[in-house]
Amino acid sequence: MRVASQKFRGIEYVQISSLPADQKKQIWQSINHQQIIMILKEDSLLNDCLQYRHYTDWYENVFARPAHETAPTEMGNFVLAFK
Repeated sequence: MRVASQKFRGIEYVQISSLPADQKKQIWQSINHQQIIMILKEDSLLNDCLQYRHYTDWYENVFARPAHETAPTEMGNFVLAFK
């Protein structure tokens, strides 16, 4: 399930560390790390944020894809017709 965005000073974002475990693991493996942004919020630095549009693109195109579109298919055992 896609998480809701957070907003700070006009920036709509998600913090990767607050995502569900399955999303968190997969996003670290598949996201372009140049899209990760830092947000200074009050006295703390959030260094694992994504703009919400990048998160939704990732969610729709990588995470939520049906397994048959992202995983290689099993072809089963084949027997050579000519030996």
